[in-house]
Amino acid sequence: MVDRCAIEGATPCMAVDLDGTYVKGNTLKIYLACGMSYLRRTHRYKALGRLLFAVARRRLHLSDHKEMKSVILDVLSPYPEFLPEFAGKVAGRINPEVAALIEEGRRKGWRILLATAAPSLYVSAIWPGDYVATEYSNGVDMVECRGEEKLRRVKEWMAGNGCTLHTVVTDHSDDLPLLAFNSTGTNILVNPSSKTLSHLKSSEVNYTMI
Repeated sequence: MVDRCAIEGATPCMAVDLDGTYVKGNTLKIYLACGMSYLRRTHRYKALGRLLFAVARRRLHLSDHKEMKSVILDVLSPYPEFLPEFAGKVAGRINPEVAALIEEGRRKGWRILLATAAPSLYVSAIWPGDYVATEYSNGVDMVECRGEEKLRRVKEWMAGNGCTLHTVVTDHSDDLPLLAFNSTGTNILVNPSSKTLSHLKSSEVNYTMI
């Protein structure tokens, strides 16, 4: 079979999710924990109180995830000095199987695109390459880079970089639009939950698992 990327004259691209895929766990939770520790050490108790209140509201289902994320970023974005600590914590939780997939793609000359709903505010501190992420600006309503929005952003990035999607690596059903778009490529699920597998069973998406 002739590689479709060769036919199109485009560079193959591997799109990799962040939370639960490249990193074992949730980077926002790691960012929050590091940020709260920093606020305690520097005696910024008013800011710490805002975070605790936002988390409590979320746990009581009085707010949604997006609202909580906005508060976390509003409070912690003025303190980039704790980002090295955060980056170190994340580095210790990288999934070696996914890291190996990425290195294999790089050896083949593919472009690697981190495609995540995590905020670009801290993605740049933990990922040195190309990425699409949730753009954050204090006081501006966030459009999260997930679902159809992530697909739109990935397609926009590929068009601007002369790439064709070859492989999608993810753990979550939120990426179903991206997986469906990659119908003639390779889709790899990383430790998917039963909920994710249930969503995929009702679709026509082809995938393998690691």
